[in-house]
Parts: sequence; C-alpha cells; structure tokens
Amino acid sequence: MAGEFLNRAAPIFTEAGFAVLRDKVVAIAGLGGVGGGAFLALVRCGVTRFRLAENGVFDPPDMNRQAGAFGHTMGRPKLDVYVELARSINPGVELDCFPEGITGDNLERFLAGADAYVGVIDAEKGHEVKAMTPPLLQKHGLPMFTCGAIGFGSLLVAHEPGGMMPEEFWRLIKEKSDDSRGLLPSFLGDFFNRPAMDRIAGGAASGVIPTTAIGGLAANTLLACEVLVSLLRGTGLVDREPVFAPRFAMVDFLNQNMAVVDVSLGE
Repeated sequence: MAGEFLNRAAPIFTEAGFAVLRDKVVAIAGLGGVGGGAFLALVRCGVTRFRLAENGVFDPPDMNRQAGAFGHTMGRPKLDVYVELARSINPGVELDCFPEGITGDNLERFLAGADAYVGVIDAEKGHEVKAMTPPLLQKHGLPMFTCGAIGFGSLLVAHEPGGMMPEEFWRLIKEKSDDSRGLLPSFLGDFFNRPAMDRIAGGAASGVIPTTAIGGLAANTLLACEVLVSLLRGTGLVDREPVFAPRFAMVDFLNQNMAVVDVSLGE
C-alpha cells in the first residue's frame, strides 16, 4: 500500500492510481508562487518523479504567496528549499534538478521522456525558451500546463501535442480584446473582479506586479489538479478530459466565479 502520509488520499486515488502516479515524470520549470506550491501539492498526492528547474533565491516579497518562503529561508536557493520540503513529505521522491534553471541549451533534455511539462517561468522572462517549446512538445508528445495567479484567483492555459499552441491561442485572445487590464488582455481580464484588476493595473504601471496569497493558492490548486487529470487519463479515476487550448480555465474567489471558456467560439 501507499506510504502512511497518503493514508487519507488512498480512498480517492486508490492503489492503482498511486501506481500510475509513481511511474509518471512531471517536469516543472519555475518554483515561484505558482510552481512551488503546485509541486508540493503533487508530492502530497503521490507523484514521485520530478524534474525541477529553478535558479532563484527567496527574498522578502516572496513571503506573501510562495509556499517555501519564510524568514528562515530568505536568501536560500528556492530549489534547495523545495527539495528539502518534498523529501520531508516523501523521502522516496525522485528529483532530477536543474539548478541553472531552464535554458535553450537544456530544454530538450529537460522535456524528453516527461509525461507533463509545467512551464511557469515569470511572464517577463524566458522568451527564448518559450519560443523553442512548442516544436519540442510536438516532438515528444508532451502536454504543457501554464497557470498564473490573478488577484484573488487564477488563470490556467494548457496545450497538448497536435492541438492549439500558445501563439495561436494568444492571437485569438488579442483579437477578442479591446485593451489590457494590468497584465491581461481585456477578454481575460473581464472574467476577474474589476476593481481588483484596476488596482493590479495601477501597480503594474508603477513597476510592481501585485499578488495575493489567495491568488497563489488558487493557482497552486488549479494547476496541480489539471496535471493530475492529465496523468490519470485512461485509468477510470477521472471522468473528464484535461482543459486544453482553445479552452482555458479560470477561478476568481472574490467574485465567486469559475469558468471554462473556448476562445475559438464566436461571441
């Protein structure tokens, strides 16, 4: 049977599900406010094999939302902290670490043989890597999951090989948008609480990207759940398909709103 720490999850996942999750490899690029918490959630659900790419260190602004950010972890490499946390939950976790972060030179090695790719690099970073990723997803038959913390909620966009890739998805989003609300085109921003989005836009204009602990937790949960749905496809343990582009998923706890939307459909 599964380890004792999975005792309360066992009725939900079953031993057959845990066997599947132990065999899968999840590659996570970025252990910030989204990736770090999602990583720990996946560990707590029985996923055992990971590739982790992160070259950052914790600093005080991380403490409002990042799962591994505490006073005693300030100045420490994020990767080292999350490795310790994961192994304190499950000593048997298998971790292949990329302390240099994800780069154009190591991207294919990072992706090849994985079962899910979680790309949660900061929006303003990693342009080369993001441009190189779609052809590699097709080559290796690999789904990609991205997620962002938006105010008191979260937005998830995922892509599967043979499906709509990021360039086409964001082209359609921009076509349906009149302007931007902070970090988001209006078509997406309009799904979230308007006053909060206006304050986010004001913060972004002054050089600060506003975040909340609620948004971080929402992103951790939405992302980890969708990765699990993908990993457990075909087992009979999940009764739906993952949400892949042209669809996206969002949740806003301030508005008490959740939606799955197909951007390819007409108004």
